[in-house]
Amino acid sequence: MLATIPKTRLILYLMIAGLFPIFFVLANFLTEKHGLEELRQDLYYTQQLAYNQERKQAVNLAVQEHYRTSDHFYIDKHLETLSLLEPEVEALQKVVNNKYFAGDEHVKNRLEFLTGPGNALLFSEGNVQAYPFFQENTAALVHPIEVSNTDLQEILSLIEGEEIGFLKPGPHRPQLIILDFKLDKKKISENRETFLLNMKLLKREFS
Repeated sequence: MLATIPKTRLILYLMIAGLFPIFFVLANFLTEKHGLEELRQDLYYTQQLAYNQERKQAVNLAVQEHYRTSDHFYIDKHLETLSLLEPEVEALQKVVNNKYFAGDEHVKNRLEFLTGPGNALLFSEGNVQAYPFFQENTAALVHPIEVSNTDLQEILSLIEGEEIGFLKPGPHRPQLIILDFKLDKKKISENRETFLLNMKLLKREFS
């Protein structure tokens, strides 16, 4: 049968048959190369995932260390003891203490409000939620309070742990996160304005 095939065609058939192994080797090489590329991408992704996890863990450890000595009674000691609207209180006290004071009920009621529990910075704390490395609970204002711009800056300095001008946060501050913050402007007179503040905090303490 081979004798009937022309030599030139037979040589062509043999050349084509000889190329088959090369094609198989090339196909196998490309398949292996693709597999290696996928493996390289998987390794890179795993490496990035491990790096991000390690960096996140380092941040978590730094946060834990920073707040490890936090004061459980920080809110009680530094926020709830603030005296609000002091310039107005002092001005009203001078009026009331003046021997010529006519006993204006509006002035007396305003002074009683500002110096009494009605405008005190009081928080109501929720139930403590315990986790493996920390515990947290919410602290919400019992009622809205009137504050001045200076009062507001002092409150935010104590909560955020940042210096604002001459105002400084208290020592051993726990991690405090503002969950809800509402501020309404309330004008008292032409040269004095106050804000009505209501807010809710998350207090987190690390063990």
